[in-house]
Amino acid sequence: MVEPKPLIKKMWRPDPDDSSRSNSFRFERNERTTLFKDDVFNEIISSLSSYDLVAYGELEPFYDKILNWLDLKRENILLTSGSDAGIRAVYETYISEKNEVIISLPNYAMFSAYADMFGAKAIQIYYDKDLSLNVKEILKKINKKTKLIVISNPGHTGTIVPEKDLIQITKVAEKFGTIVLIDEAYHHFYSGTMIKFVSEFNNLIITRTFSKAFGLASIRIGILIGNKKMISELYKIKLVHEVTGLAAKIGSYLLDHLAIVDRYVEDVNLGKEVLYSRFKKIGFEVLKSEANFVFFQVHSIMEPLQLKNYLE
Repeated sequence: MVEPKPLIKKMWRPDPDDSSRSNSFRFERNERTTLFKDDVFNEIISSLSSYDLVAYGELEPFYDKILNWLDLKRENILLTSGSDAGIRAVYETYISEKNEVIISLPNYAMFSAYADMFGAKAIQIYYDKDLSLNVKEILKKINKKTKLIVISNPGHTGTIVPEKDLIQITKVAEKFGTIVLIDEAYHHFYSGTMIKFVSEFNNLIITRTFSKAFGLASIRIGILIGNKKMISELYKIKLVHEVTGLAAKIGSYLLDHLAIVDRYVEDVNLGKEVLYSRFKKIGFEVLKSEANFVFFQVHSIMEPLQLKNYLE
């Protein structure tokens, strides 16, 4: 029998999800919760041609639109097939066996999966009960073995780490030759960003996605943002075609019509205010969120499993 590498053999991944939920809201995936309006969808489809199906995509026009949108240089970004592929590229480029990776939890599951895949030791830093991140604990854990620090901001708690704390972490990490990866998947629901610091630090990488506020989870568009040297290293292991031509055309359409994205973000933020109010009325404790989801604590007289079953 042909055996995989030992690191892969001992990994665990969940079974494929064979459920069909196209007629249900899938809130736990943090996808766009409303469909595009018919006129918008028809315009997106009409922007595609038969040529876009048969030809490998020409991606530079899409790059140009992203550069204008983010006010960056071409040397600072790399498209990836979803931010997932970008995250994997960071691990593949920089992480070796015996390295340590500090990961804030809860977080995107693949951060931990890739640590296992590339033989790194995951140092887990959990959010506190008030969903704040203990920055002092992270700083205390950084040492010469630490190769990567992963923080989502906003996090998978809906809370944010203040810019001054992220700068402090990045400065300390820089002294140890440690990369700081800030996942800004939920950026549009929170105005803060670390993009303006990518040329100031030689160890800062930011990931973005078109899956959340843009609502394009299915077509897999991600962006790696960093200084010239880091992006040039990550470029070496990129796929031949970073994203599909169809993805580039649809992504370009939304960059040309950012009002669609802005309206959706506004709707989500208004929806959160409605939830805050209603939860409070029924005695639930709700935690303010800077993302597109809300954490709440059920009333002590309610069994959480009953609520879960009801919602399903």
